[in-house]
Amino acid sequence: MSAESPILSQELREYINYIGYSESDLLKKNREETKKFGALSIMQIGAAQGALLSILCKLSRFKNCLEIGVFTGYSSLCIGTSIPNKSKLTCIDNNEEYINIASRYWEEAKIQHKIRLVADNAIDALDGLIEAGNEKFDFAFIDADKANYVLYYEKVMQIMEQGGVIVIDNTLWKGKVFDKNIADRSTESIRKINALIKHDKRVEHSLLTIYDGMTICYVR
Repeated sequence: MSAESPILSQELREYINYIGYSESDLLKKNREETKKFGALSIMQIGAAQGALLSILCKLSRFKNCLEIGVFTGYSSLCIGTSIPNKSKLTCIDNNEEYINIASRYWEEAKIQHKIRLVADNAIDALDGLIEAGNEKFDFAFIDADKANYVLYYEKVMQIMEQGGVIVIDNTLWKGKVFDKNIADRSTESIRKINALIKHDKRVEHSLLTIYDGMTICYVR
């Protein structure tokens, strides 16, 4: 959580950054390199979120994982280094610059054999997985463009195993979701997916206030 959380106080951020998680040297290196993108570096998950993803993957020993939105590879490092050696992580992103950075870190972490990269836009990539119909995922992490969150969620649900877990980032969206004066497309999209999950009988869920909000869904 080296980047500032938009919904937590400075004092709480400082305390969490001091005592709330451990971050490997490789993850720190990735975070430092990502800072070169300036304001865009906020797209990277917080370190505390990465630690949570890592623990979740170690506990559950997922076999077939899916990530929608790779950016520079921080979250895929957390997932890829924490799933068993024979498990797989399918990563979807269509930004060549980001993919090149992430790929370097996968190689440095020696997890490239676990990674299947789909260099395409997320909707087409998910449609391809659905149409193929030959695999199911037991874990999915959604952290791509917010305007399409509901569409991503519904498509991911079609390829999830019963008992699988879906984690969705930015579900408090800088606190905008509870500000009635804000109605931009991304904010409205986050509100819609939060409402959808709240009433979705296909899942059990918990919205965590960690960093920019993270929702964990258990597929019934």
